[in-house]
Amino acid sequence: METARNLDIGSEASKVNLLIYLDANYAAPATVMVRSVLENSMSHLNLFVLAIDLSDEIKRTMVRSWPADRVTVHWLDVDLDQYAKSFAQVNYLSRAAYTRLLIDRYLPTQIERVITLDCDAVMLGDVAELWNFSHENYCVMAVRDPCVPNLSHDSSSFLRSGDQDAPYFNSGLMLVNLKLWREKKISERCIKLAEQHPGRALYADQSLLNSVFQGEWEPLPLSWNCNFRHLLIHSYPSLRDQVYSHEEVIGALSEPKFVHFLSRSKPWHDRKKFHPHRKLYDHFLGLTLWASHERRSWLSDIFGRMSKNSFRLRCYRQANQIRKKLRVSARRVADMKHFCTHSGDFTFGDLL
Repeated sequence: METARNLDIGSEASKVNLLIYLDANYAAPATVMVRSVLENSMSHLNLFVLAIDLSDEIKRTMVRSWPADRVTVHWLDVDLDQYAKSFAQVNYLSRAAYTRLLIDRYLPTQIERVITLDCDAVMLGDVAELWNFSHENYCVMAVRDPCVPNLSHDSSSFLRSGDQDAPYFNSGLMLVNLKLWREKKISERCIKLAEQHPGRALYADQSLLNSVFQGEWEPLPLSWNCNFRHLLIHSYPSLRDQVYSHEEVIGALSEPKFVHFLSRSKPWHDRKKFHPHRKLYDHFLGLTLWASHERRSWLSDIFGRMSKNSFRLRCYRQANQIRKKLRVSARRVADMKHFCTHSGDFTFGDLL
């Protein structure tokens, strides 16, 4: 296993450092997300993948979906068993999200900056623009969450003792100053908090990070982490214009840089149901090797339903035939009873 102590990155520290984290369930979405980054930037990526139980076949499929001359991939296998109680799964959120809290333990010490991204998203902006933001005085730059603007809106119990008015960020995209992160022992503090309140982080790592930072982070424009749900914030009087004006929301959604598929429903889920971002997701999916896999799954689903319907049809026809035979038999029995009742003496030949 490659770790922060033995990973050799050579001269690649000067490239854009990108970090993602996933388990097998997010292999295809993660591939799509990285491909979207590459399609919208000419920068060479120094990609660190915090992987949980990924097979070699999955890794090969992912790597072969990216231009080899544009990205250098470092696989970092992560074992969360030692954090089984502290990093509990909450709602639909994957435990893999907690691996983001371990970045200083897996990335080389010479890496001083990194962009961390959720895999349920696509990049539409140039990652070089994000990389060039200056944040020397802050550990993290991120987008303030319009729907959870302050600590008071996160109902995780351990947040009640903090500054309830402190601004709250969405951890789906972060530009991290790893040098300050290590100096302030952010990972240790988050892990300790998780151990003290196991299973009580409503938004997993995001709740823990916001509790530790207490508003001491630098905001990014909304376009760097937006979603169609942000159109709905003006339906809630408590949130309207509290964080972003109507013009800021419309501007971000008109020219988004990073589209985040928030909520339980994702574009790759049940394709019989509508999803506002499915067309966008499918565009980048078509540029990866997972596209053929998706088509096979789709065809298998169709043929599976056809087979089921064919089986039902055969059963229906057989049942009809049985019913017809039973009706014929019932009529013959009735005729015999009538014959026996109204005939006097008769012989077996009378029945013929």
